[in-house]
Amino acid sequence: MKNKLILAMLIGVIALSAATVSMAVAWYATSRQLYINSIDITIDADRELEISTTRDGEYVEHINFNENETNGVFMPVTSAHSSLWLSNKEDKPTFYDEAKFSEVEDTSLFDKAATGYFSRKIYLRSDDDVYVTINPEKTFIKNYETKFRDYNKEYARRLYDQYQLYQDEYFKNLSIDEIEERLDRVIKAMRFSILIKDVDEYSYTIIDPLKEGDTLLGGVLDNDVDRYYDYYQVNGTEEYKERVYGEITATPEQYVYDDALTEDSSYKDENDAPNAFNARHKKEVKRFNLEESINKGLEIKKEEAIDLQDFNNEVKPFYFPVYRNTPKEVVVSIYIEGWDLESVNYTMGATFISELSFKIYMEM
Repeated sequence: MKNKLILAMLIGVIALSAATVSMAVAWYATSRQLYINSIDITIDADRELEISTTRDGEYVEHINFNENETNGVFMPVTSAHSSLWLSNKEDKPTFYDEAKFSEVEDTSLFDKAATGYFSRKIYLRSDDDVYVTINPEKTFIKNYETKFRDYNKEYARRLYDQYQLYQDEYFKNLSIDEIEERLDRVIKAMRFSILIKDVDEYSYTIIDPLKEGDTLLGGVLDNDVDRYYDYYQVNGTEEYKERVYGEITATPEQYVYDDALTEDSSYKDENDAPNAFNARHKKEVKRFNLEESINKGLEIKKEEAIDLQDFNNEVKPFYFPVYRNTPKEVVVSIYIEGWDLESVNYTMGATFISELSFKIYMEM
């Protein structure tokens, strides 16, 4: 059977003003955005499998979401704190758009992201009772291999000129090819997610097409773009400690800090560009020790994402029922996971393509 649902997304390159170039070191600045050109959902099947944007609407083989319908922009969000909405069995996913200081557990600190990602309900309808799953052979996020393949190269040339103009201490030494290679990394931070909500079924699955390891949804960050991990002054003292962000469960006693350095440290990775995750420990600031904190009972959430290889090997079977002539509601989301190590400013403005494909798993 060749039943498949294809979701193709085209991300357009945008120009950056010279004024923002000096800030291209950590996290995604709010003035720098990825813009969606269009999103297409298409059915290509040798059996009856149709799609609609409404349960009782017209079922067709092709749907196009224009830029207005997608809000036109991607910004990093996170799937952290998903238990806050999964426990209530919400009818759509909730993503959060800011990393907050987490030494005191307070859910009011987590801001919901109203925009910055694609999330839409679609409805599938089949002419038979079947189980549908992801087709790993047709699901991917990758750089362009078509006529658009030169977009990142051209954009890298423009960034190179801007880096030379501003004489940035790190980026001025990058070649055009090295800048392009960093732009290409944005695809590693992209995610698909599938929410199924029925009377007798409720499930949420995150797919990381290019998964290379676990993504921790918390840790230290350089959020203020000064190339040092963020820190704070402990109330009523002269002591400074690094801030810890994300979905962490711990008592104050389970946060372990190493003694402050007398000189600033080197970057965590001297071979990579400075960014939110690759910063320096500031002198006279106590350094958060993640390993020892975990040994004392601190828990940091790991992203629960499925690798496409899991589908190939059927290690983690994922499928859902679609009953004959009965619309099946599926919420499809595409987003940038802000805690992915490639979710950093030097990947902004890149061009890539994605495809999400469903296929018949088996008949009932």
